[in-house]
Amino acid sequence: MLAVERRKIIITIIEEEKSVMVTDLSKNFGVTEETVRRDLEKLEKQGLLKRTYGGAVINESTVQELPFKIREVRNKEGKKCIGKMVAEYINDGDTILLDSSSTAIQVAEFLKNRNKLTVITNSVILLTKLAKVDGITVISTGGTLREGAMSLVGSISQNTIQNYNVDVAVVCCKGIHKEKGITDSNEQECEVKKSMIEVADKVLLVVDNTKFDKKAFVKICDLEKVDMVFTDKKLSQEWEETIYNSKGELIYCT
Repeated sequence: MLAVERRKIIITIIEEEKSVMVTDLSKNFGVTEETVRRDLEKLEKQGLLKRTYGGAVINESTVQELPFKIREVRNKEGKKCIGKMVAEYINDGDTILLDSSSTAIQVAEFLKNRNKLTVITNSVILLTKLAKVDGITVISTGGTLREGAMSLVGSISQNTIQNYNVDVAVVCCKGIHKEKGITDSNEQECEVKKSMIEVADKVLLVVDNTKFDKKAFVKICDLEKVDMVFTDKKLSQEWEETIYNSKGELIYCT
């Protein structure tokens, strides 16, 4: 196993378990404890965890944003389930805005057999994935490249989005909180998402179960701005009532 693959798995484990031990990782990967310590040191420098005696714990900073390659593998099955369900609410002929989230990538996978779709996106990955798909017209927002996120941001991106009126915007977030609303880590990325929400007739929030009761650095919008919330696991009654009271529709993937 390559070191980069091993580190992706470490991040996935620490996101789920909140902590890891060097001895456990050493046994699981079949590498020396010194190799694991080097992995943890590198991940700490990236701001993804904090090393402790004998292991590491998750970095709960609301400012830190996970690189796309790591976000992509986090709860991938849950995101795939959400993507499949969201695609059922998109019709042939629709004009769609997709953000640069890893969940939006999963939505796009289930749109490849549709006809006469127009997809506008700030995701570099989506631009390449959909470029040669028959039946889908792809429009880039343009803008400044955020290499780690593989997204395009800035005034050019926002201005492009604001030139269009679209049927559906599909957006994700880092945290959804009853009091703080819908939030994300990067201010430029949030401004792009705000523009998407403003020009869409219907806003679909795609948010896996790990994002609830979390808050990140920058507010995108209040929950009332969202028409439908898609998630992968049953929520508490309190959350169901919160979404209902905001006039939104809650959809569980199956």
